[in-house]
Amino acid sequence: GRHLLAIINDLLDLARIESGKVDLTLEPVDCGQVVAEVADSLRPLAATKGLTFRVEGPAEPVAALADRRALSQILINLAGNAIKFTQQGRVAITFCEASGQPGTVRIQVTDTGPGIPPQEREQLFSAFHRVAGTNRQEGTGLGLHISQNLAELLGARLSLTSTPGAGSTFSVDIPQP
Repeated sequence: GRHLLAIINDLLDLARIESGKVDLTLEPVDCGQVVAEVADSLRPLAATKGLTFRVEGPAEPVAALADRRALSQILINLAGNAIKFTQQGRVAITFCEASGQPGTVRIQVTDTGPGIPPQEREQLFSAFHRVAGTNRQEGTGLGLHISQNLAELLGARLSLTSTPGAGSTFSVDIPQP
């Protein structure tokens, strides 16, 4: 039942985004609070798998110009995937002002999972794309596509660095207010 509800919600989100009917309210958002809420919701899943789950960021507030719900959804998709595909090791969410990019906040989700092969990266953010060889029964292949579209609507940039066999890092660069 939960899996079917997740599929339906993904399809509805995709339909809203592609029809231009997503209502975003861009306002200053404390990235530390959003990251903490996402981490609190996903920590039990990481614990069930025996993964170390960390959050790192400065003690002082780091604000981004974003829609809180959209930013949360992006981070839940990224961190949820990291947990889903990492069999052992760790998942971390970090945030800070992006070095070398004034006026930008960078939030990263890093894992010690299988990594993403270079031949898969070009299609990774396409709708319904699933990485070959993952043999996962759950998921629709929409999470990264929705995340990238939401990031674009926020004026943010979503990127990936990955080493097969050593893990991946997804970065979201978001403008500051």
